[in-house]
Amino acid sequence: MRVHPVIDVLAARRAEGTRPHTRTDPYRVALAVEGGGSRATYSSGMVLALEELGFAECFDAVYGSSAGALAGSWLIGAQAAHCCAGWYRPGLMERVTRPGRGLRGQPVVDVEYLINTVGEEVVPFDWQAVLDADVPLHPIATDVETGEAVDLHDTLVDKASLQLALRASAAVPVLAGLPIEIDGRRYVDAAVAEPIPFRTALSQGATHVLVLRTRRADQTAIDVTRLERALVSRLGAVNVPGLVHVIGTRLENRRADDSRLAHATASPGEEPHLFEVRPPTGADTINPLETEPDVLRRGIETGQRALREALDDQAAERTSA
Repeated sequence: MRVHPVIDVLAARRAEGTRPHTRTDPYRVALAVEGGGSRATYSSGMVLALEELGFAECFDAVYGSSAGALAGSWLIGAQAAHCCAGWYRPGLMERVTRPGRGLRGQPVVDVEYLINTVGEEVVPFDWQAVLDADVPLHPIATDVETGEAVDLHDTLVDKASLQLALRASAAVPVLAGLPIEIDGRRYVDAAVAEPIPFRTALSQGATHVLVLRTRRADQTAIDVTRLERALVSRLGAVNVPGLVHVIGTRLENRRADDSRLAHATASPGEEPHLFEVRPPTGADTINPLETEPDVLRRGIETGQRALREALDDQAAERTSA
């Protein structure tokens, strides 16, 4: 089996040590990071491994959905190691996610607290480093009216707009409160329309995409739950027409994404080139609302290993070729 072109180009770029604006190869290489609430500890660990292995500046753009957008910002801002530790900091995620708040009409997942308070005071984040980075961040969100995935990159002009875009990307309908308004449009969680943001990357000209997943290969795509249907019904079709439409086609779309990514990863010769890294069989099935520090730490560590092992396997192919 030949070395996959995605890994080949990334390895060549790392060896050259060139910065994004000085590269001469003809490729556009993107990173696409899946979210999924606490399940994103897996993709966060993979992002951490990319930082540790020196791949952060090998991409031309980073696309992220929901918590994957936040993890992508950590890589771009060179702060993945610092921020990943926040996932399992005692008491932190218990404060972010509290199912009991829903009984009082409050957000179950307090994304505003996560971004604006944790990112400022608890696990301080250098937001300006993301805005100044050579590699651009593309947070994806779902437009409430159309149900389409929207790239919020062009809205990022300062720290406040970056924080708002990340909140929009992770604004789970009802569970995280009201939709987030940006420039007159209302947005909710990217996972509604594009949980794995590789399609937006391809539509914007990516030739190679490394896709970091949060579901194991033996986990099949799931349909909309009764709770999710009830939540959208509660919002009302008149208020969120796009969400009503996209929820009706979500299972079909997710199965199509899984099939396409699996096929492209196993078929290096086909273009555009897509290579996915997934948690291994046997890894924990992490609930999106999980708050237990030990479980979240295992997710980070498992994601790290999965990314390193995927690259090691490709390196072995290169050696034997």
